[in-house]
Amino acid sequence: MDVILLSGKSPKKIVLRFLKQESMLAVSGAAVLLLIMVALLGPLIMPHDPISVSLTEKVQTPSFQYPFGTDPLGRCILSRVIQGTRTSLTAAVIIVSISGIGGVLLGLLAGYKGGGVDSLIMRLVDVLLAFPSIILAMALIVSMGPGIESVIVALTLVHWTGYARLVRAEVLTLRQAEFVEGARALGNSSARILFKYILPNVLAPVLVMASLDIAHIILSMASLSFLGLGAQPPEAEWGAMINQGREFIRTAPYVTLFPGLALMYSILAFSLLGDSLRDYFDPRLRDKAIE
Repeated sequence: MDVILLSGKSPKKIVLRFLKQESMLAVSGAAVLLLIMVALLGPLIMPHDPISVSLTEKVQTPSFQYPFGTDPLGRCILSRVIQGTRTSLTAAVIIVSISGIGGVLLGLLAGYKGGGVDSLIMRLVDVLLAFPSIILAMALIVSMGPGIESVIVALTLVHWTGYARLVRAEVLTLRQAEFVEGARALGNSSARILFKYILPNVLAPVLVMASLDIAHIILSMASLSFLGLGAQPPEAEWGAMINQGREFIRTAPYVTLFPGLALMYSILAFSLLGDSLRDYFDPRLRDKAIE
């Protein structure tokens, strides 16, 4: 409303100007929204049961009945790609939500308290970051047993460190800001200062990181499933589908092509969304969009 009063432009013109200035954000947002809609409407738009086996129809080429063809067990690839979208997005959102909240809280605490608390949390972060994340996740999954639940737990335990480091760095700058000093002088408690004055100012970079992290997590999940550590049969997941079709890559490339395209599309969509959000939250670029 303040923008409308200051600029004298109608909401429609402001939206059109925003879409023109932030076309990549609009396109990437629409691409992510399409993925979300496919995941939500999956059971309604699947042409066949994704786990129904029909050995008489195995490895059939794309047709009207099976638009993406069938896999070596005669299951509809289109239906399994759609089910894989539900599996990947649901798991990625759970992982990002839990690891993000945990990392943000620990980062707030480390950056604001400093001293021994900061040292303890950041040394733990350094220890975890000393190992490649995918290798550490594999070790955790092996100890728990393969399965999508183990993947969620392992990747959650691995991915919170990035949020903690990011938020800590932001808090170290903000805790000396004038508005924080003023809030402290007025007698506000540390918890109130953290959650009312500091947290809102670190949400933008956290949101950008979460968008990029979803792409990374989807790729990590597909890699783990490709190695047999993730989703287990008959559950549909893109990495597992690619692994199953690798023996037919010469004779029936569509078995791996379509889940591979779905994986590439989702990673590209979330990566572009994260990059677009980073540009949008840049104050100089943001002011341009509403001139």
